[in-house]
Amino acid sequence: PYKALEVGQLDLFPGNWKDKVLQSDVGIAIMVCLLLLWSSQAGPLVVMALYVGPYLVVNFWLVAITWLQHTHYDLDHYGDEDFSFVKGAFSTVDRNWGWLLDILHHKITTTHVAHHVCERIPHYHGDRATAALRQAFPDLCHRDDTPFLEALAHVSSRLALV
Repeated sequence: PYKALEVGQLDLFPGNWKDKVLQSDVGIAIMVCLLLLWSSQAGPLVVMALYVGPYLVVNFWLVAITWLQHTHYDLDHYGDEDFSFVKGAFSTVDRNWGWLLDILHHKITTTHVAHHVCERIPHYHGDRATAALRQAFPDLCHRDDTPFLEALAHVSSRLALV
């Protein structure tokens, strides 16, 4: 039932995306070459310890936080006909994982709903904006203080839609 595509038949990257994808590919190739050069000079264990390990940790952390802020059993999911900016903005959840993470991340986890409602709010006004939103829209502002690992386990084992 499916016809094989010929080379050039499918336009994966429309318009100026092709140039941007090519630039990105060149940048990745240069970075891989630099890492290989560094590895040949300092050894692969040094590169793993000083670059690959931290890179994986930071990317895991960013993906996990983003996933948990946008995935929760209280959040609604909308189709094309039902979606609006306001519904999408309130389809996030504030999560409190303690004062240290609030300091390190400029409270993006505890003021995330406000960030989606208006991304131009400076982080130092996030608390005031969050309080105002919770007062004005108490049924739309979601908050969950479940500890990070417990929330990650719950979301990854029980929720199917993202």
